[in-house]
Amino acid sequence: RHELHVIVDEIYMLSVFDESATFHSVLGMDRLPDPQRTHVMWGISKDFAVSGIRFGTLYTENQDVANAVASLCYFHGVCGPVQHKVAQLLRDRGESVAPYWINQVYLRANHARLKAAHTYVTDELKTLGVPFLNRNAGFFVWIDFRKYLRTGTFEEEMLLWRRFLDNKVLLSCGKAFECSEPGWFRIIFADKTHRLQLGMQRIRKVLEEREQEILAEEKEQPCQSEQDGKADSTDEVIFVSRHQEPTCASSSNLGDLIGLLQQQMRSSDWLQKNTAEQFA
Repeated sequence: RHELHVIVDEIYMLSVFDESATFHSVLGMDRLPDPQRTHVMWGISKDFAVSGIRFGTLYTENQDVANAVASLCYFHGVCGPVQHKVAQLLRDRGESVAPYWINQVYLRANHARLKAAHTYVTDELKTLGVPFLNRNAGFFVWIDFRKYLRTGTFEEEMLLWRRFLDNKVLLSCGKAFECSEPGWFRIIFADKTHRLQLGMQRIRKVLEEREQEILAEEKEQPCQSEQDGKADSTDEVIFVSRHQEPTCASSSNLGDLIGLLQQQMRSSDWLQKNTAEQFA
């Protein structure tokens, strides 16, 4: 209706590690809603773990788009040695059923390792009681660290990110991905087991320290005591009864009393209702 172009990035199409899930390419559809405005991208950086080899493909039936992209190849084309190596890789000189090595050897081993790494990381998160979004493809887990933020702000998210970094753990914070809610982080699990174990130990250490800090701050807040007295029929009156019993020992000192009064004043609209002009 709006004549929008749809760009589908299938960069993880060979990285589905759960046997119960099957990848379905948009090119496998019987009919595209608008073939001239549907473009599909894929590259070898994720599925073949060669992010340093800058090689990607674009499938489009739109000749204008193809010509526009081709005009950029003079400055951004794939060099000859890389083209040769990728061609050798995809040619797959294996058994009679091609591509044998890719399907029967590499992808099977890669999927098994991804699944094992994903299982380890998610089990650790469950032990820590940390919510996360569980997916059966790709290399990362989207983690909910909102309960470890003192306030629900992106500034607090950056402080937590810095705490991880100080403990030699590099996570990606949600703000880097334009997440609308602070507290979400991305952890990549596509690594060897001993590195994942060390990383999760450091994450556990940061979260436990953070949790203790938040609990300590909550205990330091002055406890609230119940208020006695009566209010006027038309106005809300702020007061502290001399006969009330404190709910904790610290509420009897002057500092807690002042804090209690300040809190009541902030939560009351008495000053807004009763201006100086009314009493003139």
